[in-house]
This record gives sequence, C-alpha cells and structure tokens, in this order.
Amino acid sequence: MQKWFSVSQVSKLAGVSVRTLHHYDQVGLLTPLRRQDNGYRCYSEPHLAKLQQILLYRQLDFSLEQIRDMMQAPDFDAVNALQQQHALLLSKLDATKQMINNIEVAMTIAQGKQNLQILFSTVPQDKAEQWQQDFASQFAEPGEYETALQAMGNVSAAQSQHLTEEFDNWVAQYLPLLALPVQAEAVQQLVLQHLAMQNRFLSQMMSDEAYQGLTGEIFLMLTEALIEEELAQQMYAYYDPALPEHLYEAMMYFAEHSFKPAPEQYRFIGVEKAESLS
Repeated sequence: MQKWFSVSQVSKLAGVSVRTLHHYDQVGLLTPLRRQDNGYRCYSEPHLAKLQQILLYRQLDFSLEQIRDMMQAPDFDAVNALQQQHALLLSKLDATKQMINNIEVAMTIAQGKQNLQILFSTVPQDKAEQWQQDFASQFAEPGEYETALQAMGNVSAAQSQHLTEEFDNWVAQYLPLLALPVQAEAVQQLVLQHLAMQNRFLSQMMSDEAYQGLTGEIFLMLTEALIEEELAQQMYAYYDPALPEHLYEAMMYFAEHSFKPAPEQYRFIGVEKAESLS
C-alpha cells in the first residue's frame, strides 16, 4: 500500500523548510500530488527518494536548473556533470584553504604586535612606542618584519604577560648585584635564570615540538646582542646604564665555565621539554 506524506512531514523527515519544498514545486523540480479529498499537497516514498537526490546535488553546489536538467533530461550526461562539479569544488577548496591560511597568518601577525605591546607595557608609553618602531626598523628586506611578528605571534598573550612579569622581577634582583664581580655565584645564578627566560621564549616562538634547543651559537648570539644590537642595549640600559655590559661579561663567563663544558645540561633550560628528557 502506498504511503503518503504531508508537506510538514516531509519537511521534518528531510530537514528542509516547507518554503523550500514549495519552491521546488514552483520551479518544477519536485512536484507533489494533490489529494482528491482535500486538495492538499502530498508526497510518496518515490518523492522522498527524489528529494534526497536533490539535496545531495545541492550539497555539491549544483544550481536548481542543473539539478532539474540532470533529473529530467534523458540524454543529460550526469557523470560528466559530476566530474565538472568535482573539479569546481576542488578549485573552490584550494581557494578556501588559501583564504584560511591568509587569515591565520594575519591573526598570528596581529598577536605578534599585541605581544610587543605586552612586553613593553611596563615602561613609559613614549618609550614603548619608540622601541616598537626601532624593532620594526631592524628589518630591511620586505616581509622580514612580518615574519618576525609571525614568530612572536606563536606566543600567547598569557605567555607574554608572564615573561614580562618574570623579566621585571629578574631586573629587580639583578640591579643590586651590579657592584659584584661577574663570576660571583649570585650573579651567575641570575644569568642562568635569564638564560632560561630567553630559551623558553625562543621555544614558544618556534613551538616546543619543533624547537631543537639552545646551541652554543645561539647562546653567543643572545650574549653579543647585549652590546652589538642598539635596541637590546637600550632596553637593558633603561634600567641601569651599567646593566648591558655587566650582563654581557657575566654571560660570557657563564659560557666559558658552565655552558661550554656541559651544553646538553642547558640545551632546554627553562623549557618544559627539558623535564621529559631528564
């Protein structure tokens, strides 16, 4: 016995609106029957099967006109149409992936800019703005500044805030030690703490999984930046003019007497990865 369904029943079964079903009727895509007793629209089980086909083609982004041709024209090449639609969807997919990638890059760059603001948030605004400008001016080649911001954007705002607070606390501990020789144990302990902060920030920029740890070359680069890079020198000298030179000498001492004899001991210092390797 044939089973019949009302418009509202079909709407619920197929998950489409009554308005959509009426539209399919108007364009000749899915024409219901009329009941003789009341004139209401009704659908049979074959109607439901046809509707599922229509909905499938709509998911594949076919137009209603294309679907009607496919389902009504006996000589319509459905396989060719599906192949063309498949190629079109793949093209759209590639374009969508590129758009998503562009948006993700823009989001990361924006996060990098925000992180710069956080890192400089404890100094006067005019000084912070100048340092941000100086940071940008360090990159001469097109795209280098954006690449640097992308790396910084891999760090979360919470991590940047933690680093800012940690650095300010470190400065407060180091300044009273400027009168001590760089080889003093208290100074060397703070050099180690400073190194851990730097290493952790590097690992966050590169992602903990990809980061290969601190090498002797990276350690010397971080050390020499204190006296060779104008921005780094200004940032440390802001707290005390003697800080860059003193810290440089202390780090050089640490390099020779601690890092060089046992580089693996300090490779992941300050990085969570170090715990899993120990």
